[in-house]
Amino acid sequence: MGNLQSNMQHCKFEVPEIIFGRGLLNQIGACARRLGGHKVLLVSDQGLFSAGWVDKALKHIVEAGLKVVLYDNVTSNPKDVEVESGALEYVRHGADVIVGLGGGSAMDAAKGIAILVSNGGRIRDYVGPDKIIRPLPPLVLCPTTCGTGSDVSQFAIINDTEQRCKLTIMSRCVAPDISLTDPDTLETLPDEFVCTTATDALSHALEAFFSVASTSLTDVHAIKALRLVSQSMVEAVKERRPQDLENLARASLHAGMAFSNSLLGIVHALAHPIGGLYDANHGSINAILLPEVVKYDIPVVTEKLPELAWGLGRRTDGNVDVASDIIQEILVEMLEAAGAPRSLRSIGVKREDLPELAKRALKDVCIVTSPRQADAQDLLAILERAY
Repeated sequence: MGNLQSNMQHCKFEVPEIIFGRGLLNQIGACARRLGGHKVLLVSDQGLFSAGWVDKALKHIVEAGLKVVLYDNVTSNPKDVEVESGALEYVRHGADVIVGLGGGSAMDAAKGIAILVSNGGRIRDYVGPDKIIRPLPPLVLCPTTCGTGSDVSQFAIINDTEQRCKLTIMSRCVAPDISLTDPDTLETLPDEFVCTTATDALSHALEAFFSVASTSLTDVHAIKALRLVSQSMVEAVKERRPQDLENLARASLHAGMAFSNSLLGIVHALAHPIGGLYDANHGSINAILLPEVVKYDIPVVTEKLPELAWGLGRRTDGNVDVASDIIQEILVEMLEAAGAPRSLRSIGVKREDLPELAKRALKDVCIVTSPRQADAQDLLAILERAY
């Protein structure tokens, strides 16, 4: 905990301009125009198109007096080839501003396209921290799920289709100029994705709170996110009340601001190679791994447990042992009640791949800020327990 206490003496906190509120998707064109754009490349996916949100976005962009080109070939776990194809569309049509509309896949693809059109090369050239040299074109990101945090983060995650692994790009450059959240877009999100994207926000908040790079500024947002998720995740999945969905959209925003500045930990270090190898749902993987990683981390974060329990809505009067039990109990209850997957086996992971997944996780940038240092055997043990 010595490093954690030391890091909390030095705070740096970066966020984009943030616009949040129901019905505010109608500002999407105004945001692009305010950044100096004349022709928008709108990056989205077929699911958003079918739900009608792409047509609404196109209408608002045109009403703002801008031209627009649609690129909606993004799939889940966005691929390097999709990013490269989107970059060609941006150049071919002479676009000068990029708008990402969708979940983490569409927004990370928008970031990847922005990197390539300004810096050239292949997307794998930018893996790791601070590899981007030239400024990106203006970027507006509009989340339509409740967990990614990509709309405020300094990360972009792209799948390398040749190596079947996820590429983690980390740079201040990939944080957008404007984050625009309209919680009304969650009304068409299927129950399954309300659950899995909310569990992504839950893991973002918990890992940010435990991170060795956490500060008082990131902790405020992590705890706020945890409180909102614990209040509304199960109800949002089962009853779909607008206020609960809005709470989850707000939780995603707070968790995103927290992890963008404090980074993450073992859950995401393991989730990235699993997602890359199996093209599996990111939130589902997180939901499976989170209880086991929290159990692993708890011995080295004891001083933060009472505050975490309070964030989840329980008082412990500073008793660390009570807080530890309550936190683990609430996590499991919440995930089960929301219908989240509970084993790696259930999402198609093969047991014989676990050792290789553990080795790949050691190379992921998220492992650096884990509160408890882990080797390959530790990570393999976590995977075995989650299997």
